[in-house]
Amino acid sequence: MLFDKIIGDKPGVIKTPAAGKPLTGSGNKYLLERLVKWVLFLLATVSVLTTVGIVSVLLFEGVRFFTADFYQEKRSELTATSEAPSPSDATVAPDSLAPGMIPVLSVRSTSDALIHVAWEEPAYGQPPTAYDVSILPSLGLDLTDCSNLPDERTSCVISNAGLGRSYRVSVAAVSGAGKGVALETESFQVPEEVVWYRYLTDTKWRTLLVPRSYGIWPLLVGTMMIAVLAMLVAVPLGLLSAIFLSEYAHPRLRAITKPILEVLAGIPTVVYGFFALFFITPLLRTISDDVGIFNALSAAIVMGVMIVPMVSSLSEDAMRAVPISLREGAYALGATKLEVAIKVVVPAALSGIVAAFILGMSRAVGETMIVFIAAGQNEKLTFNPLEPVNTMTGFMASTNFSDNAIPGTAQFQALFAVGITLFVITLLMNMLSQFLVSRFREVYE
Repeated sequence: MLFDKIIGDKPGVIKTPAAGKPLTGSGNKYLLERLVKWVLFLLATVSVLTTVGIVSVLLFEGVRFFTADFYQEKRSELTATSEAPSPSDATVAPDSLAPGMIPVLSVRSTSDALIHVAWEEPAYGQPPTAYDVSILPSLGLDLTDCSNLPDERTSCVISNAGLGRSYRVSVAAVSGAGKGVALETESFQVPEEVVWYRYLTDTKWRTLLVPRSYGIWPLLVGTMMIAVLAMLVAVPLGLLSAIFLSEYAHPRLRAITKPILEVLAGIPTVVYGFFALFFITPLLRTISDDVGIFNALSAAIVMGVMIVPMVSSLSEDAMRAVPISLREGAYALGATKLEVAIKVVVPAALSGIVAAFILGMSRAVGETMIVFIAAGQNEKLTFNPLEPVNTMTGFMASTNFSDNAIPGTAQFQALFAVGITLFVITLLMNMLSQFLVSRFREVYE
């Protein structure tokens, strides 16, 4: 009491530091703490805005792929017209024994692979007795309706045209005295009929050769096949190594082994790709002659090895989070170390282990360089892992490094459409991982 009166404070009142004030009373430390807090806030804001910006651009460009003219059924036909020069400038004079040049030639190409050709009779020269219609290139076309045309015919139809292919048509008048000068059109293209739902229904992906097709299934099947095969390698190796590190390894051995295992995650993926191409593939070809130089199996094996550290590290962390009391209780009941690991620790850490598997699967789906180098770029729908395949990331890489990535073209916009598909797949996998973690998480006191 006397001490309280001496220092001038009320008796029984104990002063406490103000909320938010450091106990040391140092203003410099308080300002430094606020500065660090605001810097972290700004960094987090920049990260969120960057993510939102990337996703927004991806969605915007991807939607353009499905709404642009080259992907909609808006250009169902194209026309091309050519006119002859005046008679004074023509190669054949009006009084020539040969027919004159036809004055107008028009072509109408439609998305049902038909080319409608129509022309007018020559206005000078000898009257024609027939017409000669030719087209370049003529491979695969049906010219039956345009062969040996009499003089009363001034139109015909060419069928079996290649969608998206370019042609040139010429028509010449023919008489008994000779053949007139042909009138030729400019190069024109047969329009493609591609609508948005064919992206999900077509089984062909062909963006360079005509007729073009934008069915995602060959890329999707190739991606998922390699990812599943990679997980068949990564899951057993990763889970077994996690059990060893968590339940069997001595702390000193664990401290040495785990960093060595995680070194695999630091190797550049391009090195894995060349390792698959020049080591795993020749090894597989000594076993079977059906293995191609580029194949999905070698890429999947190496990708599985690359994912092992992720699966092992996350699974081992989940197992070590299981309370030691559960292990001691199982040992007290007479369980062996193997039984404790398989029947107690793994079930208790199941949510974390499953989350590790799904994250490893997401990593496999998004891998680029391994499949770009070792899997080949065969955009063909196949379920045979011994054949070359292409994946979504492989297509994006190969197109980006080619001369066909011209903004505004179908090939360029297809990059963003495939990117949206890849983004949706990985997002769904991450959501599934979060659901499984929250659904099967075990909370211990």
